[in-house]
Amino acid sequence: MLYGNRPQSLGIKGNASPSPRRGHFAVATADPKPTSLIPPAISPGRESENYRVKQTGTRLTEAEFAEVEAAATREGMSVSAWIREAILARLSAAQGAITDPILLAELMAIRALILNLFAAASKGPLTDESLRKMQAYADSVKQQKADEFLTKLRAGSGAKPPKGTP
Repeated sequence: MLYGNRPQSLGIKGNASPSPRRGHFAVATADPKPTSLIPPAISPGRESENYRVKQTGTRLTEAEFAEVEAAATREGMSVSAWIREAILARLSAAQGAITDPILLAELMAIRALILNLFAAASKGPLTDESLRKMQAYADSVKQQKADEFLTKLRAGSGAKPPKGTP
């Protein structure tokens, strides 16, 4: 808005001078860079996914809010940031809970044991010593095989077992 011949609050240095309206003054800012009258251009590559544009709300009892506020304070966060983090952690935990890693490791051990049993049985009779070796091998590789399987699953390549699994 113009008062007299000077723009008001546009980052123009100078002395404050009285405006034509009684009691109003044009204000000069201390910022050495003048503020732009043209809004910054937003690059076409920016999508709303990169920015928080959606809001949600909930109602809490006084006791619930006090608990949330205390938890946020303990972690040095604002209440809204703490709630956002809690929601996103719950979502990622729910996605990760699709497969129990311990159960998967045991299934991989059973799989390795069965495959080795069939391979060894096709060559002749099995001894107690060969069975113990197969069990020890299955136990030694089960976690590695389960981790490989989960990595492949999370990478989106499906639930196929890793190649080279004995």
